[in-house]
Amino acid sequence: MENKIVRWGILGCSGIGKSRTIPGLLSAGNAELYAIAGRNEEKLRAYAEPFAPKKLYTDYQSLLDDENVDAVYIPLPNSVHREWVLKAAEAGKHILCEKPLALNEAEVREMFDAANRNHVLLEEAYAYRHAQLVQKVKELVDGGEIGRVRYLESKHSTFDTNTQGYRYQKGLGGGAAYDVTSYNVSLASYLLGKDPEELRVFCGFHPETGVDTSDAALLRYGGGVYAMLYAGLDAYPRGCFSILGETGRIDVDHKFNSRGLCHIRVSKNARPQNAEYVDEVTTDYTVWVDDNYQLEIRQFGEAVLNGAPLTVTEEESLRTARVCDAIRRAGGADEAPERKE
Repeated sequence: MENKIVRWGILGCSGIGKSRTIPGLLSAGNAELYAIAGRNEEKLRAYAEPFAPKKLYTDYQSLLDDENVDAVYIPLPNSVHREWVLKAAEAGKHILCEKPLALNEAEVREMFDAANRNHVLLEEAYAYRHAQLVQKVKELVDGGEIGRVRYLESKHSTFDTNTQGYRYQKGLGGGAAYDVTSYNVSLASYLLGKDPEELRVFCGFHPETGVDTSDAALLRYGGGVYAMLYAGLDAYPRGCFSILGETGRIDVDHKFNSRGLCHIRVSKNARPQNAEYVDEVTTDYTVWVDDNYQLEIRQFGEAVLNGAPLTVTEEESLRTARVCDAIRRAGGADEAPERKE
């Protein structure tokens, strides 16, 4: 590729693209914003104006047919990820596709099969996975800092009351399980590295649209490991997680895509005394976290240009999809009809 630069095409005029991914792309160093495609020309021109791409297309396939496009970023509604990933793979483009990669594990597997068959890269866009915060946590866990892991708790909520938005449209792949639960599951998949053996789930549903607006899931893994995951569209915005081991605890009180100075607290040596715990020693790790989206684009570019491994692997995406499928089934999200009361 010319000048060791990945020339990117963007499918759609999404909010996450405008606010985070395209600014990250423009500062990544190994990326060029070559083209943006949108189906409404007026909206497309207004959307693209601050970013000055070389090309604009009013249909997605024309962008895929452009031989100058090396990779595409797909932030389209969840329900059409599969369609456009398959088309991008057939066009020979490397693909970064927003989470959730697809609506179920079978679709995810089909998409990776298409990418592998056409010798292109496919990665699910969990930007937080590329950054220093969760990677430092993983280092501490794997290094035995808190002993054998026994319990993981993760909470992710975003207070979204816009019932006209895509999150409340079942036909677009809306609902908490796809939008926010998937983050919790991705985290557990990364830190624990295995599938749960059993789970219990409670889901809440919006009375008019029928989408799942919240869920609480208890997952049992082998070896006496448990995870408690809460996610919701209907609660005050919050992101945090904790891991308890046999000899210590790790607490992270930051939302998934945090950047700048972040803190990880490790607590150890607590012992019971009457009704209290005493002698606990805490260590705070201060971690500088670069922009997750810039790192995502840069690291994907390294995979395209130099064969570096992808951060979010096929195995991890399949596991995340598989567990999310089980959560939706157990909570009744797949069967819940659209309804009005």
